[in-house]
Amino acid sequence: GELFDSFDAVMERMKQKYIFEDERHNPLEDHQVNQSPKKRKTAIKRRLLPPKIYFHAFSGKGGVIPSLLSACAKGNLQPEDVFFGFAPAIPNFYAPKTPSVMKRIGINQLLIETDLEDASRTWEDLIEGVRGISDAFDLDVEDVADITYG
Repeated sequence: GELFDSFDAVMERMKQKYIFEDERHNPLEDHQVNQSPKKRKTAIKRRLLPPKIYFHAFSGKGGVIPSLLSACAKGNLQPEDVFFGFAPAIPNFYAPKTPSVMKRIGINQLLIETDLEDASRTWEDLIEGVRGISDAFDLDVEDVADITYG
């Protein structure tokens, strides 16, 4: 048999999942790490994007942000519907470029996340994420928690 489902079968499952989660007003995480470039290109051409997108553990450079937002706009997504996660468990969180990348994205589009294998440290990791964002934006930790929570 085939290693992967057909593109149409995957897209139909994703569409049903998006409709279900959107009706429930739930965030949706969908990893498409192994998607072939041809399938990804076809999905963008057809503008088959979910109502909101989240870039998990984002570690790109600030210069790529406009291109990502432009690609999302082609899929009928507004910038306020595109989110970027930052996780202290990922080494790039501590890279010198990270604060400027966060500023380029804007605090309202940031998600604090943890990418730990050990759930017992989740709370501490999330607090570390809030601290990193507060340093990047020169804000109090409490303000960052309020802004990113609501």
